Parts: sequence; C-alpha cells; structure tokens
Amino acid sequence: MSSIGIDLGTTNTVAAERVGELPNIVDFNGDRTMRSAVAFTEGDDEVIVGNDAVGYAETDPQLTFTSVKRAMGTDETYEVPDDSYTRTDPTPEMISALILRHLTDTAEETLGSRPDNAVVTVPADFPEPARRATERAADYADIDVLRLLPEPSAACAAYGLRERDDPIETVAVYDLGGGTFDVSVVEVIHEAELYEVQGTDGRQQLGGDDFDDRLLEHVVETFADETGIDVRESQNERERVRRAVKQAKHRLSAASEAEIRVPFIRPETNLELTVGRETFEELTADLVQETITVCGELFEELDTAVDEVDTVLLVGGASKMPQVQTAVAEFFDQEPSKEVNPDEAVAMGAAKQAEVLAGRTGLDPEASTEGGGILDVAPDPLGIRVHDGSFSRIIDENETLPVRATRDGYSTVEDGQRRATIEVYQGDSDRATDNELIESFVLDNIREAPAGVPNIVVELELDESGVLRPRAWDDSVGEEVGVDGVEITRADDENGDEQVERVREELPAVAN
Repeated sequence: MSSIGIDLGTTNTVAAERVGELPNIVDFNGDRTMRSAVAFTEGDDEVIVGNDAVGYAETDPQLTFTSVKRAMGTDETYEVPDDSYTRTDPTPEMISALILRHLTDTAEETLGSRPDNAVVTVPADFPEPARRATERAADYADIDVLRLLPEPSAACAAYGLRERDDPIETVAVYDLGGGTFDVSVVEVIHEAELYEVQGTDGRQQLGGDDFDDRLLEHVVETFADETGIDVRESQNERERVRRAVKQAKHRLSAASEAEIRVPFIRPETNLELTVGRETFEELTADLVQETITVCGELFEELDTAVDEVDTVLLVGGASKMPQVQTAVAEFFDQEPSKEVNPDEAVAMGAAKQAEVLAGRTGLDPEASTEGGGILDVAPDPLGIRVHDGSFSRIIDENETLPVRATRDGYSTVEDGQRRATIEVYQGDSDRATDNELIESFVLDNIREAPAGVPNIVVELELDESGVLRPRAWDDSVGEEVGVDGVEITRADDENGDEQVERVREELPAVAN
C-alpha cells in the first residue's frame, strides 16, 4: 500500500511519493508534470489524458477539455457531441477523475505499486463547494483522500524538508498557478516540523490562463488588422493560435522577444508575429498588480508588517514570469527564495504529509509519523442568511481548522411556523446574497409557537480539509423530546456509494 501527494492543477498535475528524505516525483513518459487535459476521441468510448491530449485541442477542440479546475464546485457541465460515450455531459469533477485515474495508472508504473490513498492539494482560497467537488473527483477515481491540503501549506512543507538554522520562521507563499492565485502567511516551527497558517487570501479566477488570454487577444487583433482574418471565428484556428501564444509566453520568461508562428492558419496564409516582453508586460500589468493588491489586503487584515516576513516562496508555474518576480520582490523588499521548484514544491510537500497521515492512521505501518503537522485556516467567513437578507456570521475567516461553531437566537417569522430553509453562505459581505451560496437545507421539526418564540440553533463545522458539515435544530424541541437536530443530506446523495459506483462505471476508459 502506498500514499502519494497530488497537486491537481489547472494547467499541470504533479504527483510524488515520499521515499527516504525527499519525495520521488512520478514520471510521465520523461516529463515530471502532466497536462491537466482530457480528449474524448470520436467514435470510441475511451479518452486520451495528459500530455498526449494537448494536441487534440487544435484538431478536436469540442472534444478536448482543459482548465476544468476553475469550474470545480459549480453546476457547469460539458457537452460531448458523440453518442459512443455512455456519459455525454461530464461535470468538472468527472473530468478531474479521469485525470486522477491516468495519474494513478502512471504512478503504479513509476513507483512499483498502485497508490491507494493520497493527500490532494487545493488553492488556499478554494470555496467549500470546490473542495467538496475535489473529494468527489477522487472518489470517482477510487482514491481515498487522506486530506485536502492548501497548496501554499504544501509548499511550506516542501521548504521545511531541509535543515534550518532559525527555530521559527515567518514565510509568505505567493502561489500563482494556471487558473488561481493565493497568498498565505505561514509560521514554520522547524524543530517540531509544524506549519501554522496565520492567514490566506486569493482569487479563484486569476492565473496563467488570464495572461494567455491577454496575449492571445493582442495577437488575433493585430493579425486581423494586418490581414483582415479574424481567427476568433473558428474554434480550431483560435486553439492553434492559443497554443503558439502559450509557448511564446514561456519563451518570454528568458528572452526579450518571441516569435509566434502558425503555418497555414488559412490556405496560403501564415500567422507570423513577433511580440516583445515589454509589450507582454504592458498587456498584463493590471493582472500582476491585482495579485499584489491581494497581498496587501492580507497583511492589513492580519495587522502584520510586511517586513516581519523572513522568507518568500514562489509557487505555481505562472510565478516564473519575470514581471511577477520583480513585483513580488518589490512588495516584500526581498528576493524570493529559490529553494523550491515552483512546479514541484506543492506535490513534494503533499507527499510528505501523505506519508505522515498514512502512518498515523495505520494505513502504512512502515511510514514515518514524525512531524508534518499543518494547521490551516478557514479562507472566508461562513454564516447564514436571516430574514432581512443580512449575513449572520458563524465562522470567521482565518479560524484554525478544524473548527466547529454554534450560534443560537434564530427564530421563526410567522406564527405556527414549522419549517425553515437554512441557507449557508461563504464570503465577507454583510449582505448574504453578495456572498456565495454553498448549501441549503430544510429544518422541519420546529415546534408550533408564536413567531419569535422558538430558539433555532445552527452549527457549522469545517473539517481539516475545509469541507462543511452543517446542522440545525430547535433547541426547545431538543430539550423537550430529545431531538438532536437535522443534519444535512447532500442533494441526490452525490457522495453515496451507489452514486459513486454508477459514475465510475459510466466514465470512459483511459487509453494507455
């Protein structure tokens, strides 16, 4: 039995197993990262996953799915216009499950045994529904999740793998991935191998994809002005240009200019443009500034001075862009540490945590149980909507996980009211509907009484993975007749054994 750490990224996925002092990165046919892409092949109930799927985005863009992490926890579904597949409306977590299936198949070849359980990382500011969807994706892939671990915390664990002189260190983790951005402040107690998150903030819809989009729009508009050809009219042409733009963006991290060339974008017409780094940085300056603004807001919220940070870690592939590194160095007034690989640090730290948790739970008697403690926090406040539409907070942001909080004093608004809908929101606005609705359930055992008399209690619990378990009850009913309350049952029993097994059977096979 083996346990691994998985960085399930928007653009790339990385996995590692702790072997000795340092983790072993899973090899994907010579690459240490796997593209988070799935291509449905026409006329065959089978999918291509990973690096081999990327080319299909140009030839079959309607059957190729990337960056699904951004839609985790939403109601979005994808259309597969091919009835040879059993499931033609996969959800983001189903696409993610196919990525995880391919990952575990590859890990078995690389590591010698099939992983049975894993620590899976998520953005620190990932909403609760997205965390729940990530657990569901692992379920569909038949992976037992030991814990969901925020990516900045995992990066700190990777940083802590090496010997340090200072017993306690304050670390800021700037994590700019393909689709999301997070910043966290973590207190690292090296001797105890303890990582205590002080606070976190971020944006779920801000990452390398947005930098690609800015450069893509510049290229297609310039090409249209010069030739009269608008490649946005064709999804195939647009995807061909997108791939060339992404490659140019990577080259601009090392060169002052990059050529973008797409041969025969139309018959007898090539797309050929040269883009300078200065132009690219002008196009994306506001995106970089938005990340720095988030950093400033976090330190203001924590009432912590930036100069109290001892070390700055850069995580995520998009953090390798020179304009990002310059902005981070200026904000923190220090050069970021080069001790962790931005592409691999998260998976390495997750692998370390996976070994510790597997040992402590008895899943792997030979695994080390020393150190590795990570104390994370609630990324945003949680509470409920009350009758006047306001947001009644029950759990505050940056409370250490796991956390359970109870609040009473809620009541009915009509005489004889026996039922109430409890809506749970996540966010920091005083108006409930300005926040994100993450759960809704009905309390239907309220005692019959005049309006305002029943004392309704709501309890919200976040486990160490940041997944919600809400309860509510009428306190007077509980006292009088021994009713413990109503605990939510997920709609359609989405995590039930039968539902999970049905999805596993409906998902297509992954081509080797």
